[in-house]
Amino acid sequence: MLRRMIPRRVSAAVGACALAVTGAVVLTAPAAQAAEVTYTSQCTNKLAPGLEIPPSETKVDLQVSPVKDKYTVGDLITVKWKWGSYSTVPDSSPLASIPADSTKPVGQINLTGSQTGVLTVEGERKNAETPKGQQLVITDMTSTMTLTAAGTLNLAPKQYSTFTLFGTLDAETECLPLTTPGVSATLTVEAGQAVPPTLNAPDAPVKPGDVIPLTGSKFAPNATPQLSMCNSDGSNCVASRFTANTLAIDGSGNLSGNATLATTGLPDGTYQVRVVDGVAEARDTLTVKGYVPSGPRTANPDVTSGPLGTIVHLTGENWTANRAINISGVDADGGTLLPVVNLKTTADGKFTGEYPVTDPALKKIRVREGSSTTNLVLVDFTIVTGSVSTQNATVTLAPGSLTMSQAGNGIDFGSATLNGQAQTLNANLNRVTVLDSRGGNLGWSLSGTMTDLVAANGSDKIPAANVQWTPSCAAAPGSLSQVVNGTPGPLGSAAATLCSQAGAATATGGEFTADAQLALTTPKFAAAGSYTATLTLTLS
Repeated sequence: MLRRMIPRRVSAAVGACALAVTGAVVLTAPAAQAAEVTYTSQCTNKLAPGLEIPPSETKVDLQVSPVKDKYTVGDLITVKWKWGSYSTVPDSSPLASIPADSTKPVGQINLTGSQTGVLTVEGERKNAETPKGQQLVITDMTSTMTLTAAGTLNLAPKQYSTFTLFGTLDAETECLPLTTPGVSATLTVEAGQAVPPTLNAPDAPVKPGDVIPLTGSKFAPNATPQLSMCNSDGSNCVASRFTANTLAIDGSGNLSGNATLATTGLPDGTYQVRVVDGVAEARDTLTVKGYVPSGPRTANPDVTSGPLGTIVHLTGENWTANRAINISGVDADGGTLLPVVNLKTTADGKFTGEYPVTDPALKKIRVREGSSTTNLVLVDFTIVTGSVSTQNATVTLAPGSLTMSQAGNGIDFGSATLNGQAQTLNANLNRVTVLDSRGGNLGWSLSGTMTDLVAANGSDKIPAANVQWTPSCAAAPGSLSQVVNGTPGPLGSAAATLCSQAGAATATGGEFTADAQLALTTPKFAAAGSYTATLTLTLS
């Protein structure tokens, strides 16, 4: 049963703005059914820690939905941190007013009892422009969590911060409790029989900025997946640790797609990838390990001499990953020449760029990280004067085809002796190689169907669904696109995906290998003899 703690009648304050907000303001009294806890907070602005912000009362109502008398292990709930009052922008603030849509709150909720930990909640960056002396109304904060243990679960405010855009900075004001916040909500959770969904993230370490494949099963069919990444202990689940994703859940509850890791804010370590479908959630561990250069920085030009107007194409590697770099000309005295071309390195420390030679004083081309005096490479370039002629080279590449080949055509599960128990026999799919030389931006899918295994008498059968596969696909070096594994599961008359590659805005193609582990579960009782079936693979 969900119980709410009845608070004292008090005011609250929220320290929140680029350079501080302080002062308690009492709002209209909540409705009779509302409940809040009240405690004293001390806010400190991280950008200006010397700014005086007096302690203030904080009033919070933790609301859980859906509302139930009793919950079940496996239930997904939404927790809202609802403000009971707001703070004022102090007269001492160096800002005449807090800009509109500049401030976002982030809070933490303590979980105690049958389930322990910290739940991170977050609000929108949405507020009206607020002058000094006026209430700064910020948004409520929400998050979701899955109930994992039976018993009594208590929820209480822990702390919160506000982040306000101030120029190029996202300034934080952290508000810690001076008095212990009380429990705002208590849930009674009973043991359940729910089958949780599963999520599969890469086992090998990945780098910030990488695009990673994610698969899963037993999600709510056709639901919209919500993706975030949590700390190793399951706390602080933040969606912004990913910058994009193509995740989708099909009608059978299978999850597939790719997700792009953020290039910053992901120090080396172990994290939890979290996918919520609106009913339940699934998590899997992911190890992030930043790129470590294997040698000195390089900058390789395609030409080292030419007339004014030459476009120099440069490539490099062993630079700091996901770092802003600039390319400029340098004169004989080491002075910087225009233009300056700004680029960003990839997740594996590489870059590709062009530099136009336009200044006759240019002696070298410089590539460097920011304004560093050490993290740079100088490339000699000689400006050629006199008569220059050019010849244009052209080539036409005709599109090829989409084909596949396989290493063999026999799958042998071996033999087993009937003993009144189901037995599992393993085999490997003969490797299939897909060659996509169409030279376009199309995708493809490799799927399989299987007939029942039939005995020599033609009547006794083992259902095709007794055979399950676990796909494993890979792109060969030099391929233009990545390949996604199909979902592990049973085979049958309905096509099951072994591997696929989605279409894209850029060129796709390459060589791809498709493998799978096969597992046959024998019936407890069956006619003795040899059984045969046909597995058909279709590339489309």
